[in-house]
Amino acid sequence: MELSFEEVAVYLGCGGEIGDELKRRTLALIAEAPLEPRGVFLRDGVRFLLCGTVGGAFDRWQRRLAATGAADALIAQAIGTAAVEKTMDGIERDIRATLAEGENLKMRRSPGYGEMGLQLNREIIERLDAPRRIGVSFTDSMTLLPTKSVTAVCEVVK
Repeated sequence: MELSFEEVAVYLGCGGEIGDELKRRTLALIAEAPLEPRGVFLRDGVRFLLCGTVGGAFDRWQRRLAATGAADALIAQAIGTAAVEKTMDGIERDIRATLAEGENLKMRRSPGYGEMGLQLNREIIERLDAPRRIGVSFTDSMTLLPTKSVTAVCEVVK
């Protein structure tokens, strides 16, 4: 997966103002990041269930960076977020290619945001067979593993 500095900078929260040294370090970490994007989806009537991840190697890499410095940990966090969002955008493109004429896709929504409870992670992960297919599972508290993984629901409208 190719990530640009601009894609990652959105999640660094620097508002476009960034020093040369931080930009160089961010670009170096982008090049080093072990990203293994994978995704899966399933149509379920008038909705799609989606799950995407950048893989477990990223989690291990991020933990190593966190042990060596806070700045690198922050940059790694932004890289992972940008990568998983790009992965989910790709899944949505794949879904759009399957839609019948006249069908459109509403914006994806993820468990844990708004009124969508985290318990929906269980249904999505189980229905997609995500542990076997892409290596994503959930904890007792319904958080996802690897950590840079996302589940979502997209509704189909005509």
